[in-house]
Amino acid sequence: MQRGSALLNQQLSAAVTGLRFGEIIVIADAGLPVPAGVATLDLALTNGIPSVDAVVRVLKEELVIEEVIIAAEMRKVNPTVSATVDEVFTGTRVRELPHDDIEELLPTARLIVQTGETTPYGNVLLVGGLDFFALGMADGD
Repeated sequence: MQRGSALLNQQLSAAVTGLRFGEIIVIADAGLPVPAGVATLDLALTNGIPSVDAVVRVLKEELVIEEVIIAAEMRKVNPTVSATVDEVFTGTRVRELPHDDIEELLPTARLIVQTGETTPYGNVLLVGGLDFFALGMADGD
């Protein structure tokens, strides 16, 4: 187990550790169609468990995130996940795209993490960033 990490799942930990700038990890609801050939981690246990909220909160602490992508439709029909995104990703760019455009991004995902979320448009795409300061590539002065 990685020291200092909250992640117990080996596949998820490996994806987080290996995520590069611009690569995508999708936190998906239970109904998101997964394209053939895309690595998938199915965490779903039962209806709502785990929730997108729970997974997003853990990954927020583990990743450097450049931006978050959500479906524009989420704002109207899924106030629960929408509120989670607003609360958890304060200060991070949140881009809204039509759901069809999000489905076009899925084949490029490094990993799709399926949750037990059963609310509509409950998908959150996390785009990897880079912390130049932590890597010693930039001076904080």
